Amino acid sequence: MPGSIQSLKKAARILNLFTQDCKFYGITDIAKKLNLPKPTVQSLVRTLEEIGYLEKDPLTSKYMLGPALFQLGMKFIATMDLAVIARVWMERLCRQFDEAVHVGMMVGTKVVIVLRADPASRYMVFPQAGSVIPVHTSGIGKILLAFMEEDRRDEVLAECSYPRLTERSIDNRADFLSELERVRSDSIAFDREESLTGLSCVSGPVFNNKGQCLAAFSVSGNAQAIETKREEIISAVRYVSSQISSQLGYRREY
Repeated sequence: MPGSIQSLKKAARILNLFTQDCKFYGITDIAKKLNLPKPTVQSLVRTLEEIGYLEKDPLTSKYMLGPALFQLGMKFIATMDLAVIARVWMERLCRQFDEAVHVGMMVGTKVVIVLRADPASRYMVFPQAGSVIPVHTSGIGKILLAFMEEDRRDEVLAECSYPRLTERSIDNRADFLSELERVRSDSIAFDREESLTGLSCVSGPVFNNKGQCLAAFSVSGNAQAIETKREEIISAVRYVSSQISSQLGYRREY
């Protein structure tokens, strides 16, 4: 393990080198700049090239940053844009309904809360930003999976055992896939006391400029209070979904 950590640190130093003025480096250049043995640099650079973090110029045999890093950078920019844009709308929804509002994204095969707005009148302990929430019972999880490519969805669901968190939880794949079809058709998802008895939510999607569902958000609170304002919340969630998506460059095709 210590050796792996050291190799990772050396690989990071190599990548950081490319953030300086020069965009192209050969093996010898890197070894001299970082005071590392040439065989070590060759091994690390070969690995970085294999995973797309570096790319070799066939004419000069020098290396430049690869497409995989560009993709990661674009995802980071999109996430930052989302945080800036979504914060305003989430706080607006929070004030409008005096309920907690959450934004979640897929991280690997987990649904993670990345942003939260709390009403002044009350305080929900869970879920906090950084919390992992259930895929099959949460409105946010349903939205993210409903608009996910089938292969990617299968990868996520392969790790889901559909535990019954309450008596209302969906507890099998067939019923859950049927639920996802409805969610995809309506662009609205619900947690009807499926994650926690007494807690409900209404969720909507956030699309990016490529038409991909980048994130989902929910208005969450006491089940009775949410049900009382159900239609009003649905209307507001639809509106906010369209506004955030539009600001992220999404153009709906009719």
